[in-house]
Amino acid sequence: MSFRKPLLLAWGLVASSLTISAQTYPNTDVVIISNNDLDPQNSRRNSALYLASTVTCSQAKAACALLQESLFSVSPDTSLSYDELAGALISERHGATLSDPQALWVALDGADDCQTLAVDPAAGTSHLQPSSDLGQQLSVLCTNSAPLARSNVTAYDTSRQINVSTNTSGILTGFRDKFSFRFPGIKFAQAARFQDPVVLQVPSSVQRSALSFGQMCAQPPNVDNGMILRTSEDCLFLNVYTPIVRTSKQPDSRNLPVMFYIHEGGLNTGDSGPFPYNMTTSGFVGDSIANVYDGTNLVSYGGVVLVTINYRLNAFGWFNASNAALKDTLLALHWVQDNIAAFGGDPSRVLLFGQSSGGIMIRYLLSTNPKYTQGLFSAAIMESDGPVINQFFSRDFALDTSLRLAQELSCASTTDPTFTDEMALCVGQLPAEEIALAQGALGITWDAVIDGDLILADIQTSILDGVYARVPTIWTNNQCEWCFFVPPTIPPDSGPSAFTDNLDLAFNSTQIQRVLAAKSLYPYDTAPSEDGISGAVLQLAQLYTDYLIHCPSAYLAALESATTNPGNAYKVVFDTGLGSPLTPNPATCVGQVCHADELYWVFATAETDGLYQPLSTDQVARMREVIDRWTSLVRSGSPNYDGAPLEWPAFTGDNEIIIGDGGESIVAYRQAQCDFVDNELGLVFAKV
Repeated sequence: MSFRKPLLLAWGLVASSLTISAQTYPNTDVVIISNNDLDPQNSRRNSALYLASTVTCSQAKAACALLQESLFSVSPDTSLSYDELAGALISERHGATLSDPQALWVALDGADDCQTLAVDPAAGTSHLQPSSDLGQQLSVLCTNSAPLARSNVTAYDTSRQINVSTNTSGILTGFRDKFSFRFPGIKFAQAARFQDPVVLQVPSSVQRSALSFGQMCAQPPNVDNGMILRTSEDCLFLNVYTPIVRTSKQPDSRNLPVMFYIHEGGLNTGDSGPFPYNMTTSGFVGDSIANVYDGTNLVSYGGVVLVTINYRLNAFGWFNASNAALKDTLLALHWVQDNIAAFGGDPSRVLLFGQSSGGIMIRYLLSTNPKYTQGLFSAAIMESDGPVINQFFSRDFALDTSLRLAQELSCASTTDPTFTDEMALCVGQLPAEEIALAQGALGITWDAVIDGDLILADIQTSILDGVYARVPTIWTNNQCEWCFFVPPTIPPDSGPSAFTDNLDLAFNSTQIQRVLAAKSLYPYDTAPSEDGISGAVLQLAQLYTDYLIHCPSAYLAALESATTNPGNAYKVVFDTGLGSPLTPNPATCVGQVCHADELYWVFATAETDGLYQPLSTDQVARMREVIDRWTSLVRSGSPNYDGAPLEWPAFTGDNEIIIGDGGESIVAYRQAQCDFVDNELGLVFAKV
């Protein structure tokens, strides 16, 4: 496979930024330490910049000034307390990780004179003390006056810039906000249409801007992209959020685990950055911008480095049985291995996580031939994966899908029986907007192809054979995923016929008869209404949630535990959520936990998107607990961290973890329904 072949490009200087001059201060690691507890109502929520190299008092002042800051003024009543400073500097979750007693240059409240902050890691405390020797060499604490990045703005404040030297991407200029360094829009590869991606390798002396997000990949209008036709094919960008920038490009024992996020959108739409919207679960809110995947709260509270990526979508990523989108993602993972140490990340601890089609992509990556994934990731979380919606295609079936698009674009006759190279060439020469709109109109499902090299088998076969990435996994779904997907032709208060008349959306006649005979499991004509949604509609939504998402995910998690990955698979259901602009205002989601409603727990971005404010104490606690679980999985290989309120068991079929408004519990969740789905309706993970 050739998609890893390097390509050297001649890049000009695209941005200038702050570089710490060797004449005034040696190049230094810079770490953002904070007491970020995810609570927007905490008026003392603050941060500071830790400069690791040791200098004199005058050099310390000059170094802070170069960062557009001053010496950090210790004022425990209004800022970080002594204990919080000590905890942040000692903790492995920030990257300073002080292990020996150390003094730092700081300022006294209301004064500019150098004082020293003595940190005692053994006691977990710090205290202020006068300094009689202003020429001694100490590390430094500077203020961090950067504001918290907000999504609903016309432009981010990028004035506090910093350079990072990487192994393959040149010198990248990013910026900082209150809790993180941010490097959006890093181009990691490029690709000709329908071809394998090629890694972008930039000379080490070339400086590049990482101050703004890259283009969305070509896609038809959808809520995921602001209902705007997108046509860019130069879109292989990734974004990095981190509390650390390092002077060294080599691994460091203090480096943080890496969380690698793959966005949603049905493999057809979506993006890893901000998107315009005007609807939420509350209805029309006016023109706004959201960035559900912003990493500033996640990295500062969770003590991780976050990478979010773009990959080619719809026909551009899957046409002609290419698996190009999967290869894009593999190149992004290689970029992490090559470069993430410069951002304070540990390339040996990489968690894949993604929602909806992001979860689907992770299932594909788990099944990818291990010779192509060995060492690229150490754990995986699939949120709302649809294993029987997006299956694994045989090559013949995938080419038949390409034939349908070629026919729609007049590159093939409606009577042509098979897809040909001439058809592929014809489609390849058409404008991007024509391809995007045509495949959107057809509603084509694109999926990974079992090609005998990159992918050897479907996920079920791979698990049984043990030929897959056997890493710790969490499979999650939300309580009523399909409540979001109920067609608008079905009114929320519909009668029992809404159930019986819509079973053919997914089932054949034999399956329909079996569903209708299982009234005890799906009592569509007697179930009570909730929040204006009839029992029939809710039962239809629960049936499709079970069949398409919940039960197949539970089946695969249990299969892992029972066969080739014992003790390493967990199953979670979210019974609490916050609707995001990705899922705006479906009438059948009122009172339910719908598709994507867990994302504000995972990223803690309701605050930065300006929604649901102020959060309740319980909601803040929910975010903390979910992030603690997710980051624990990448940190240690287990979601069970010290002090966790509940010991999560590996999933064996009747012990799902329920995350609800009242906390966590372990139950045999919808086990009878899943037994029915597995045994009577059947689960199919590949299409030939």
